[in-house]
Parts: sequence; structure tokens; C-alpha cells
Amino acid sequence: MKPYRVPQLAKKYVEYDMILQHTDMPSFPDSRARLLFAFLNRSDEQKDGRDELYPLATSLVQMGLDTHDMIDTAKEMPSPSKMRSRQLKVLAGDYFSGRFYQLLAQAGSIDAVSILSKAICDVNESKMSMYHSMCKLLMPPQEYLNGMAVIKKRLFHSFTPWIGDSDRRLWESLLQEFSLCDTLAEELTRLEAAERSRFSFAFWRLLEKGTAEERDLLLNETLDGKSWRQLLLKYKVGDLLLDKLDAVIGRIREILSEADDRDREEFGRMTEPFLRLFHTPGTAVREG
Repeated sequence: MKPYRVPQLAKKYVEYDMILQHTDMPSFPDSRARLLFAFLNRSDEQKDGRDELYPLATSLVQMGLDTHDMIDTAKEMPSPSKMRSRQLKVLAGDYFSGRFYQLLAQAGSIDAVSILSKAICDVNESKMSMYHSMCKLLMPPQEYLNGMAVIKKRLFHSFTPWIGDSDRRLWESLLQEFSLCDTLAEELTRLEAAERSRFSFAFWRLLEKGTAEERDLLLNETLDGKSWRQLLLKYKVGDLLLDKLDAVIGRIREILSEADDRDREEFGRMTEPFLRLFHTPGTAVREG
């Protein structure tokens, strides 16, 4: 099997000094791209470079969508630096999303353009559905996590028909669990950054478990940073996220226990970045 180098191939598209200096960027969807590469690489039909092309193009689309999701939509007039950051996110997201079409069209992969375009529509529909549920305050925290994981896996899952029949069950199982790992890792990052947003597990967990007074503060968006962190500690949100991550990693190990030695080694290594979250100081807001 040839080496995985999709992140290196993506660098020339995502690493621009202007963008990196003035705004934050989403994480590269490495685990999902690595999975797609690994399973496509097993198919003789995809060993003409498409085993790299498809994960690369899909990752760029994912980063485009994720970049647009990071745009600050606050109504108040932003500072010049925040305005620059907002503008760069809009442009960067459009650029990443446009690059996938160019790469696939140049390779003559019009069928891949079609399935990714359909997947983008599905992702946007899922986001709108979640947004409407949030507006109605109908979003249990576990449902939020599951919904975000579905959104994260949708683009990559669109290539399932091109995965070999013998590999398809393992592919779908691992993609589901690693999408959950990515979701939980992202939530831990939001937790550490003290993001007080409805687009976070912490918000819905606190809304579910908080007192009437605490829920009012959440809904009225009147919690300051210190009070927010106190509530995170009170309801052990960080510990809960880590427990959920531990459970997902356990399920991945269980799935791989029935796989051959090569798959256990290859896909088992993919859990290492998530395991490090348990030992990184400041990963989550925890007691002690």
C-alpha cells in the first residue's frame, strides 16, 4: 500500500500566509480522509491516482464548509481585525469549495463532482434541520453530537459505492466512529476556548441539566466567561465528553478485534491523536 500523503498534497491549497495570519482555520479532516484513502487504495480501479484525488477533493470541500461555519454572524459592528477575519473566512471557504471542482474536472471525474455536489446539498439540509430544532430548543445533547457526526461523515460516505463489497461493512463502521471522534475532539476544543454558542454540546448539556435560573442565563446570553466555566465544572461537561470519546475508541477497538492484523495495526494507529486528548493539560474543563 502506498503511503498516505493527502495532508501534504492539501498544503498548497490551504496554507496561505494572509489567511493564517489574520484568521483561524478549521482542522484538516485527517481521520476521514485517511480512511477514504485506505479503502480506495484497496481497489484496483482507484489506483490510478484517484485514491488520493478523491480524499483530497473531499477534504477541501469539507474545509470550505467548515470555514464558512466559523464566520462570525454577530450583529454588532465588528472591529477592523474581526471584519478582516470574517472576509477572509468567506473568501477561503469559497476558494476551498471551488478547488474540488477544478481538481475533479481536470481529472475527468465528473461522476465524483456529481456525488459530492449532492452530498453538499445533503449536508446543508442537515444543518438547516439542526438549526430549526435549536431555534425550538428541541436539541438533546446526544442528538446534537449524533447530528454533527452525520454532517461530518456525509461527504466521505458518498464514496461508499466505490468501496469494495468485502470492505464496505468495515468502512461504514469505522467512518461512523471516527466521525464521532472528530466531533468530540472539536467539542473539547470549543470547551477549552469557552465558546458560549448554541452550536456546542456544552450549551445543550447545560440547558438540559441546569436550574431554571441557569437556563434563563443561557438563553438570554448573559453569562460571562467565569460563570460559564463554573457551570461547565458544576455539570462536569469536560469529563462527560472524555467519557464519550473513550467509549467511541472502545467501539473502534471492538470493530477491529474482528479484522485482520493489517487492519488492526493500520486503523488502530488512527486513534492515537484522540488518545492524546486524555493526557493533554487543558484539553477540557475538569475538576482537580
